[in-house]
Amino acid sequence: YNILDLEAAPEYISEVMVYVYDANGNYISRLDVPQSVLKANGHRVRVEGLPEGDYQFVVWSGIGNNAYAVSGDRSTMDQFSLSLAQSGSTVSSNLPDLYYGNLQTVHFDDSYVVHDVYMMKNTNQLSCLVVTMSDDVTVSPDDYDMRVVSANGVMDARNRLISDNMITYEPFVRNAVTFDDAEYGELNGVNFGISTLRLMEDMDCRLILEKKDTGDAIFNISFPEYIGMIGALYTNLGRELSVQEYLDRQDFYTIVFYLSSDLDQLVQLQVNSWRLRAKNHLKL
Repeated sequence: YNILDLEAAPEYISEVMVYVYDANGNYISRLDVPQSVLKANGHRVRVEGLPEGDYQFVVWSGIGNNAYAVSGDRSTMDQFSLSLAQSGSTVSSNLPDLYYGNLQTVHFDDSYVVHDVYMMKNTNQLSCLVVTMSDDVTVSPDDYDMRVVSANGVMDARNRLISDNMITYEPFVRNAVTFDDAEYGELNGVNFGISTLRLMEDMDCRLILEKKDTGDAIFNISFPEYIGMIGALYTNLGRELSVQEYLDRQDFYTIVFYLSSDLDQLVQLQVNSWRLRAKNHLKL
């Protein structure tokens, strides 16, 4: 399940954990399939030994990493939750890849049936470049702080966000760069690498750049709002994508923030290859 609509599981899905629930969401069993077995079986998991009936399957990949913690994994679907394992509400590391998939109301009997599970990536990487449009001004990594703030740190067995606690995602990479811009030529700036969990259209998610010495915000924007403008432009699937589908299919964003020559205002924004200009689009 990705923006290119290509089969990517053999390359990116390593091990999986398959949770089996009955039709009412009661826990039945869990299958742990290591990478070697998954690869040998052509990325198929054989489920055997269940009495005839209707079942639900929830599939995770990456859940065994120490970065994540599971609660209620041997109870009902409603009691299952997955969260960040670390204490505190600030993340400043590159989160390990996390994938989710499910099958709802599958009838199990003696026949052999193959069901496809579409795995959605629940982790995102943002490469945020802050550049100035003036040749006479230098942007330093020591001058700014950038962060993403969202209440997306806990997911349930249906991949919904279920916590109101705000998580602050800080850069795991911060370095000076020279950016070759197609319109303005060579620009200098700072690259911030930020890793987040799943992004939701209806969940407030703020992308913030501040001056380090004063704490003054240069911008504080809604990430889903601006990404939604970009998602509507993708037609590679033969249709316009909704904001949420674009957020779920895309997992890597290259975002360029063009600052005014006095470094006090955001005048232009580029997400991947699409530009939004302050006059027509940007609301800070």
